[in-house]
Amino acid sequence: MRHYLYIWHDPEERMIVASGIELNDVIPALRHADGIVLRRGGAGTAAKPAPYQALARRQLPALAREDLYACGSHAWADYRGGPPACGDADVAALLGHRGALTPPAALRGRFLAFAHDDGWYLKLLYVAWDDVVQLLAGAIPPAMGALDMDALQQGSDGYWLQDGAVQMEVKTHDIDSVLNRRL
Repeated sequence: MRHYLYIWHDPEERMIVASGIELNDVIPALRHADGIVLRRGGAGTAAKPAPYQALARRQLPALAREDLYACGSHAWADYRGGPPACGDADVAALLGHRGALTPPAALRGRFLAFAHDDGWYLKLLYVAWDDVVQLLAGAIPPAMGALDMDALQQGSDGYWLQDGAVQMEVKTHDIDSVLNRRL
């Protein structure tokens, strides 16, 4: 995790937007998943989505040590059961979509994530709020500040956590505008 966290929630879209959370911060919350499907780099096009790879749970610790920041953008979704067939067009299209979707039912997963510059921008779509609570509990170090999960769940405000202090912040996808003011 970076030395700060910017986060907000859109309950209608079942979406968290954050800056400061890297993929390796999320991996502990994926211990009940059988693995993830991961698309590195560009999303491709609608006619030719970018390829993805299926990574089993045992491969996730090695992934946590990789430099995903160097990939630029990436997307992932967790799965339960067997991994999707290599080249599954529905999964490839889903990982290339940036709109408000839900994790694919065929994967039986809990999360669908789109990230740019690992840790800079994260859009995390979820199935159940309790999974988000668990994910954030494991990702946010106590020294960063105590985020009120009930307030976050309501989705009224954005939050900035740094050096043990929690401050209200505007809700925006324009992460640069927030970070330029804060850092």
